[in-house]
Amino acid sequence: MTGTTYAVAPRRPVIVTTVAVVLTAVVAVAAACATERRPRLTPAGRTIAGVPAGGLEESEVRAAVESSVRARIGQPVTVRIGGTGETFRLDPAAAGITLDAEATVRAAFAATDSTIPAAVRIDPAKLGAALAAHDRAARPATVKLAAPKPRLEAKGDASFTASSRGVDRSEGTAGWTLDSAAAAPVLRTAIGGGRTEATIPRTPAPPGTEPAGLSGVDQLIGTFTTRHACCEPRVTNIHLIAAMVDGTVIAPGTTFSLNAKVGERTRERGFVAAPAIVAGELEDQLGGGVSQFSTTLFNAAWFAGLPVLEHQPHSKYISRYPPGREATLDWGHIDQVIRNDTEAPVVIRVATTGTSVTVALYGHTGDRKVVSTTGPRRPGRNGGFGVSVTRTVHDDGRETGRTTLHWTYTGLD
Repeated sequence: MTGTTYAVAPRRPVIVTTVAVVLTAVVAVAAACATERRPRLTPAGRTIAGVPAGGLEESEVRAAVESSVRARIGQPVTVRIGGTGETFRLDPAAAGITLDAEATVRAAFAATDSTIPAAVRIDPAKLGAALAAHDRAARPATVKLAAPKPRLEAKGDASFTASSRGVDRSEGTAGWTLDSAAAAPVLRTAIGGGRTEATIPRTPAPPGTEPAGLSGVDQLIGTFTTRHACCEPRVTNIHLIAAMVDGTVIAPGTTFSLNAKVGERTRERGFVAAPAIVAGELEDQLGGGVSQFSTTLFNAAWFAGLPVLEHQPHSKYISRYPPGREATLDWGHIDQVIRNDTEAPVVIRVATTGTSVTVALYGHTGDRKVVSTTGPRRPGRNGGFGVSVTRTVHDDGRETGRTTLHWTYTGLD
């Protein structure tokens, strides 16, 4: 039996399972896309920055955002500075606060709350510049001392009581700065929510301290005025030394030397020759006349109750000065030294006119009252005389000091 040969066709691969897997994956992706797809309409009752936007399609939402919402967040905002009671108007656009329309549209469909804010962008540099315009610098405490006016010029018995006359004090005021980093989230919430008011925080700036060296100065504690003829060379010297001393501060517990402050009277420094008593005789001397300033300063210190550690009256009596209450001055020989024995600085202020010089001392001596009593003249030789002057100081109504000066003049000028 002859055998029969059969041809066997090759087997095709089975791909049913692979196709099924691919189809399953495609279906899954499609399902996922379907779940992430934006709803066709926004939720009913939705508002954006207070603008109704519920039940709208995307194109309608976009139109509302570009019109009503943009207008709403562009409104000027009344900004309150926390803790101050101060307000100012802020233009959002000028301050770098602008609408992010795309982010706002996305939020209109994705947010879960019914009331949502508009999304805004903030430019920190522009916001910082806008807020800086409303910073307030702290104002330091100040002490202003008036130029003294003629007040006391008695040649005999007199008294003076410390007062607040001529002292203008300000304790200063605090200021603040507005920090854009701290204000940004507050403004983002308010403006994004369509509100036109916001309260932002501030960084306080304390008031500065009062001027160095003037702490405690609040009174006119002593003053005196002397007169002189107009237009003489000595007036030049009086005005020059007055300008040099004006504004000097004597710290508590320290002393003031008139010679040390003014220095040698020389032509190069502007002093001119004028009559002065030298060895009992009148002769021209550079700086002649400065003793009038020294006498005026001495009397201001006398009526302030301050210790005068060094001084010397003229050898001959000069009628324009109070007898026994005057002080000459000579470089290298005769000085006037005053001590500040109070707890506050003493400030020397000086004012001059064509016929007078006034010295005022400012500081603090409480309710101090100074009484000066001039005794009778005791006749001496060559028209001279002796005199005694007593100063009594009263603090809080009780006597706290008594000083008596004795001097004998050898004659008249």
